[in-house]
Amino acid sequence: MFELEKNEIKFLYNGKKLEDREAYAYVLTLHKHVINELDVSKNDMTPTQVLELAKKLNKSIIDLFDENSDYFKANIQGKEIEDTDLLTLLVKEKSALKTPILISAEGAKVLEYPRDTIKIDMVFNEISGKD
Repeated sequence: MFELEKNEIKFLYNGKKLEDREAYAYVLTLHKHVINELDVSKNDMTPTQVLELAKKLNKSIIDLFDENSDYFKANIQGKEIEDTDLLTLLVKEKSALKTPILISAEGAKVLEYPRDTIKIDMVFNEISGKD
């Protein structure tokens, strides 16, 4: 799922979040890149894909959760939950995934602000190991 060509971008976002839709609009302005989008609010991810995403981001499963989401606060925060159970929860409750996520052949990065996509070349430099 995340094997990409050099100028290709996989953009994961939650279409139900205004900031994610704004970031996606910025990504669409990148004319030098092929954009493949995945709206996680409309598409399911498999446990294997979530594990692959975590590996690409160099994060643990718990780090993929949006700590500001209501789901995280109500069901996960402050509890000791095994990684396999966290994986199941994240696949089931996809709104809890921290987004937007920019993935390239060089690596991946969770974007903190929608306008981060404007500096796409800098982001790619950061992704390639200087993060």
